[in-house]
Amino acid sequence: MHPLPVHAAELTLDQAHQEALNGNADAQFNLGKAYYTGTGVPQDYAKAAEFYQKAAEQGNARAQHNLGTMYTKGLGVPKNDVEAAKWIKKAAEQGAALAQDGMGVFYAKGRGVPKDCNEAAKWYLLAANQGLAEAEFHLGQLYLLGDEKFEKNYDEAKKWLSKAAARGKAGAQNCLGVIYEFGMGVKANPNEAFNWYMKAAEQGEARGESNVGRCYSEAIGVGQDKVQACKWLLLSADQGEVTAVNYNIAFQRHLKPEQLEEARKLASEFTPKAPSATPIPSR
Repeated sequence: MHPLPVHAAELTLDQAHQEALNGNADAQFNLGKAYYTGTGVPQDYAKAAEFYQKAAEQGNARAQHNLGTMYTKGLGVPKNDVEAAKWIKKAAEQGAALAQDGMGVFYAKGRGVPKDCNEAAKWYLLAANQGLAEAEFHLGQLYLLGDEKFEKNYDEAKKWLSKAAARGKAGAQNCLGVIYEFGMGVKANPNEAFNWYMKAAEQGEARGESNVGRCYSEAIGVGQDKVQACKWLLLSADQGEVTAVNYNIAFQRHLKPEQLEEARKLASEFTPKAPSATPIPSR
């Protein structure tokens, strides 16, 4: 979860100080942001939380979300998931998409609230319907994996993951690769799977990189290429992806020294692509 974006029309810092003393919630929010980022003042998370709290208590949704985020991370306030969920829910109830997605995460993981994937799906859907790619990804992933009290639905999973993937969400692109590789609600299509894995990998998504490496190693949707396989596995392993680490240890035994050297060179030259983003509708 990340702090909500700041509205375009904001007070100057000097104005914010004066207006905050007069109880202006927007000014209090602006001061909280200034202290959070260290813009115009020394960075001070405790002061940021103090001003966010003042604005949040007056119903400022951005401040509520950002205060909740600070409780999640333990910045300026003690780490406390219950307090985080309380404040983020207040923002979510006002229609803030990032906060709605945040509540989905809380319910999906049982952080600060009892675990409830049905409740998570409800909040994710509210944010996804506002065009938030992160929520589309989370909702699709929830339908893809399910749990003991939430039934899998591959059609819904593909629907929402496709939306997020089209917005450039790398995690969703990797999940679509899984759907097509293993035929989850669709006819298995290794070529399509590889294409989606590659889109994720090109953005530096560790699981996508691992899957591309595996595809090159095992000729899944693409011709076998040991150097390319090693390159992508190295990139994924460097991010701590356990499956890539374990796979690559065994895989490298079958490489010639010059192949391993070339793979390492290619990995060192790799630069992730930036995702194509779709702005969140303003509220």
